[in-house]
Amino acid sequence: MQKKIRFWDLVFMNVSALFGIRWIAKSTADSFGLGLGAIPTWVIFAFIFFVPGALICAELASTYPSDGGLYDWVKEAYGEKFGFLVSWLNWTAKIFWYSSFLTFLAVNVSYVLGQKDLANNKIFVLVLSLVLFWVLSLISTKGMSFAKIFTNVGALGSTVPAVLLIVLAFVSVVILKKQPSASVYTVATLTPQLNLNSLAGISGIMFGLAGAETTANFITEIDNPSKNFPKAIMAAAAIVASLYVLGSISITMILPSSEITASKGILDALNAVALSLGIGTWFVRIIALGISLSILGAIILYIASPIKMLFGSVRKGIFSEKFTEVNEHNIPVKAVILQAVIVSVILLTTTLLPSVDAIYNVLVNMTALTSLFPYVLLFASYIKLRKERPNEKRGYSMAKKNSTCIALANMVLIVTIIGIILSATPVMGSLKENIIYEIEMIGGGLIVILAGLFIWNNYVKRSGFKEERKNFSK
Repeated sequence: MQKKIRFWDLVFMNVSALFGIRWIAKSTADSFGLGLGAIPTWVIFAFIFFVPGALICAELASTYPSDGGLYDWVKEAYGEKFGFLVSWLNWTAKIFWYSSFLTFLAVNVSYVLGQKDLANNKIFVLVLSLVLFWVLSLISTKGMSFAKIFTNVGALGSTVPAVLLIVLAFVSVVILKKQPSASVYTVATLTPQLNLNSLAGISGIMFGLAGAETTANFITEIDNPSKNFPKAIMAAAAIVASLYVLGSISITMILPSSEITASKGILDALNAVALSLGIGTWFVRIIALGISLSILGAIILYIASPIKMLFGSVRKGIFSEKFTEVNEHNIPVKAVILQAVIVSVILLTTTLLPSVDAIYNVLVNMTALTSLFPYVLLFASYIKLRKERPNEKRGYSMAKKNSTCIALANMVLIVTIIGIILSATPVMGSLKENIIYEIEMIGGGLIVILAGLFIWNNYVKRSGFKEERKNFSK
């Protein structure tokens, strides 16, 4: 009998999917546009985007329990065409996310090895990324009941360094007073500056808080899902929001925001606070190992979830049968292999860019815009289902009144649309660079959407498929 995913396994899986320690450094860096303003921004968006979004996912998963996740939820509201489109958008966003995350992993591995210069070596980054992604892809085909050990370890590898940063910063600066705070916290310094960089940075905060829907793709593997899934989502939400806020305060106590870099800020801060407390360099190497494990856990979860939804849940015939055929763990193995090939091509192509930083920034830019598209369909579907089926039996409800649920969903939908607009804010130094940037962001997003619609329309023409819609209004 297959072992079920228990409550705490699910909490760890959600923390692994939702919490990215790199966002603490990236959000507080002046180059990101927010600086100290990231601290209240995390709080605000935790309440207006993260928590309501997580509650919506918990309610949908308990009401429509299947491994389709986003696909099934959107299909319930808008039919198979849009169910396919949300699966397509979710998958294509992750394709570039894998590559950028693997680059961040290489930086941490270089610290683990005690060879910081390797982080700037494109060949090292490429080879390590390729090997690890293929190994993790093969592991993901064993199902999450097997792979949960990696997500459990990964969650600890992400949260433990964040907790250590928080504790050590407060011990060094507040309790023992080994060093003065690198930042002054006033209403003026904590107020986000309204400029193009900070506006784009807000969409990055939302991207860092996204992912509550990921574990819904394994609902059939979860023990007592109608009870444990909502509880696990809320437990993870509380943990993640606290880590982002306290972590942002702690890193800015150790380093001024002008000295924080996106890729190495966490390790630099831990190194500085360790020196102030007389802790050797071995400490940072162990922390870098923990962060590396957290990245491995997140990648393996994101490898399995979007591809399982796209190739394992959508209607047969859209893709070749060899890519939709699933193994005994309900994972489409050949689709996982295809994904690994595509990511390998992207990694090889971006190696032609002049530096590791350039590679990382291009990949992040490609991810930012498309990553929020699926949430527009998700929240719009929730609103539609709530309006058309107010009396439907729900294993969990985010609020007692139907009107309250719809109002909260409308709020988070509007916030998401604003986030998409802000992610395309021109932030480059010259008009020429901004034109290229906008073409990449807006043009790339449109190409992804149109490609998904083309695949669906091509399937309809080939198969003569006509969707029969039911009226569920009550």
